[in-house]
Amino acid sequence: MVTVEIVAAERRTDPPGAELRYVVRAARDAPVWVVDDGWLVWSQRGRRIELGFQRAPLRPGVEPFGYFDPRVAELEPGGELARTVTLSWPQRLDGMWNAQDEAAPAPGEYEVVVRVGYGESEAPPPPTRVGEGVEAPVLGWQREAVSEPVALTV
Repeated sequence: MVTVEIVAAERRTDPPGAELRYVVRAARDAPVWVVDDGWLVWSQRGRRIELGFQRAPLRPGVEPFGYFDPRVAELEPGGELARTVTLSWPQRLDGMWNAQDEAAPAPGEYEVVVRVGYGESEAPPPPTRVGEGVEAPVLGWQREAVSEPVALTV
């Protein structure tokens, strides 16, 4: 089992933004490889914000120079991986994964969760069919873990 816990969610005023610290834990008897390429997949529904650090499907119409395997960090059995994410309002978002160019939540109270992707092997399997990209094998390899929500003031 892989879990994610947000250990701190702090508002910043100058410059406006937030800083979150989270920990990924592996309560397993085998290592896992956590997606660690730093791309943020933003999702907001009302007062709930999800910060995703997993591989997501490419947006329709996006034509990168090839979909590539994620960079990963090995997490040993019983181990922890701590990460900090710094957000600035407005937060720039990568167009490969996000429909909007930036996120700028209105001032107020939100609940935030962190989603991480991980695999049970160091890398996804290679494509098996001629002409198949690597997106499907990556998404098939990846598992996901989501934290419990915590309060965040914007």
